[in-house]
Amino acid sequence: MDRASFELVGNVGKLEIKPIKGDKKLAIVSIATSERWKTEGGDWTEKTYWHRVVVFAPAKVALIEKAVQVGTRLRLVGQVRPNSWDDERGNKRYSIEFVVTGFGDVEILARGKPKAEADGEAAAPPAKAEKSRKKAA
Repeated sequence: MDRASFELVGNVGKLEIKPIKGDKKLAIVSIATSERWKTEGGDWTEKTYWHRVVVFAPAKVALIEKAVQVGTRLRLVGQVRPNSWDDERGNKRYSIEFVVTGFGDVEILARGKPKAEADGEAAAPPAKAEKSRKKAA
């Protein structure tokens, strides 16, 4: 079986968790990637690209829902799927979808800043988790 695939490494800009059939969910993750180059004048310039990735695999959606937030650095691997539709004027439109299914991968490379950082609540859960690990070891 042939398959078009992708691998993206970038930072989360936007994250949505949406319910679908029954109790299942999907995650829509907006990932920023960038490239940097030196101009003829010797100055560095950078270009940022945004990619919309839809994650369907239940275990991967659960990981994203639990541990990912804006600013988190992710590595995503999945399938590239072409899509088409007719717009409101009847014109045919085309897009490329980045989709992570059970055969794909979601890897957290670096965490974003905790949402409750200002309240000081974000530091408590990791400390409790470490104590649990020490007791189990």
